Order: sequence, then C-alpha cells, then structure tokens
Amino acid sequence: MSMPRSALSLLVSLLVAVTMMGRPTIDAPDADARAGSAASSNDASASERAPAPQRPAMLLPMYVSFAALQALDIHSTLRAPAYGGREANPIVDGMLGSPAAFVAVKAGMTAAVYYASERLWKRNKAAAIVTMIGLNCAYTTIVAHNYAVEARAPAAR
Repeated sequence: MSMPRSALSLLVSLLVAVTMMGRPTIDAPDADARAGSAASSNDASASERAPAPQRPAMLLPMYVSFAALQALDIHSTLRAPAYGGREANPIVDGMLGSPAAFVAVKAGMTAAVYYASERLWKRNKAAAIVTMIGLNCAYTTIVAHNYAVEARAPAAR
C-alpha cells in the first residue's frame, strides 16, 4: 500500500528536522559571563562582543523548499483551468486573469513568510522550525492535489 503524498511530505520534513537538531551551533554566552564582562566593557572593543545568535541550520533548506513549492503552486494553478480544474480560493481566483499579479502576490507572500520566520526564530527556534515544516507540508499537499487534477484529466486539450 502506498503512503499518501501529504504523509510522505510530513515524514520527510520531520526526518530533516530530527537530523538537523544535533548540529552544533554557536550559543551566546550565559548571563553570568555577560554580567562579568559588563564591568570591563569600557575597555572592550566591538570585536569582543558576544556573537549574534545563529539561525537554526535547518531553516535555510526549508526556505528553499518553500520557494520551490510556491513556484510549483504557481505553475500548477495557472495550468489547472486547461485541465478542468478551478481555484477554490475566491481571492486567488480573481487574480488568475493576470498571471503577473498572481506571481507578484505569491512572491510577496513568500517574502512575508520568510520575514515572519526570521523574527520568530530569534524568540523561539522550535516554533520557527515547526511553522516552516507545517507550511511546507501544507503546500506539498496543495501542489500534489493540483497535479493530481491534471493527471486525472482527459487527454490534454
């Protein structure tokens, strides 16, 4: 029996997440070290400051896969009417008359997701990772559905 695509996508994303969790990162010094160095901060140069927190290593691959999924969603959504499909989202349906507008909105939405994720990981790395896993899974399901509609359609028109 084959695994549904959405379940497979979730499994792959979770495997990537678990694999990347053990990777070393540079942590900021603890509070005691910062407090001790504050007394001598007058003499310290800018190069001796604590390093900025690092982005979780697994976010970058998730950003890349999210962008790829957005490109596939654009492609499959714009092709759907030719194969008997229709857009379920009324807002997106109104944009399909202008592919440039649709692409611009998708690009803006992708940038907004990146911006939100970048702000989120600085407060809660796990939440940023889980959010990107969820979004990647959701768009994998959407794209798989779009292409399944095309595959079930009668011969190309």
